[in-house]
Parts: sequence; C-alpha cells; structure tokens
Amino acid sequence: MVPSRSVKPLVSAGLALLFVLAFVLPFMQVEYLAGPSTPFDVVQAGAIRWGAIIGFGLIWLAVQLFWRAPTEATKLGMAASVTIVWLSLAFFFNYNPPEGNFDLQQYGGAVAFFTLMGGLGIVLLWTRFLSDELHF
Repeated sequence: MVPSRSVKPLVSAGLALLFVLAFVLPFMQVEYLAGPSTPFDVVQAGAIRWGAIIGFGLIWLAVQLFWRAPTEATKLGMAASVTIVWLSLAFFFNYNPPEGNFDLQQYGGAVAFFTLMGGLGIVLLWTRFLSDELHF
C-alpha cells in the first residue's frame, strides 16, 4: 500500500503566514488604509483590517476541520501553523513600554512569560515530529 500524501500541512502553514501578515504588514495598518488619499475613515479601515484577520483565521479553521487528510498530516499542519504564529509573536510583539516609560507598561511581561512557555510547547511538538518513532 502506497502512503497517501497531502498538501494540507503546506496549506495550513501558508494560511497561518497570511494570518500573521494581516497583523504585521504596513499596508494593512489603519493609518495606511485611512490615509489622506483613501476614501476610508478610521473606523472603516479598522473594519477592513480586522475583517482580513478574522477571515484568514476562519479559513484556517475550516481547512483544519473539513479537509480530509491523514491524522499525522493534520497534526503536522497544526504544528507548523502554531510555530509560525509563535515566531511572529516572539519577533514582532513590542515587549518594552513606549519610550522606556515603565508606568505605561501593560501586557509586556505577561506576553513575554507566555511566549517563553509556548516556546517549550513548540519544542515538544517538533521533538515528536522529528523523532524516529513515527510510522506513516
């Protein structure tokens, strides 16, 4: 019997990358979308941005739920997706308060803690996939 191959992990990782890019890219920021040369105001621009973010998230969820693939392919796609989202959080989140004013610090420490704990989970996920015990 020939093992079936699925592109579900690649599609899942690509959708996770689009999800992250909808947060990060400058042309998806509200200031850019509601600039002086655009017909949008700030509220409409924010709705466009969050609509894209929620849309990519729902498409990713639909792929995970409704695309029939082997269980290991689904797990690999989810591991790749969570790794992309975790790396983007680790690289792009602003942990420091603005201008070094620690009176304005809000969530930096808590997000840093859970980013570190999430990193431990990522290591466990990839240890499972990179071990020699898997049989497809």
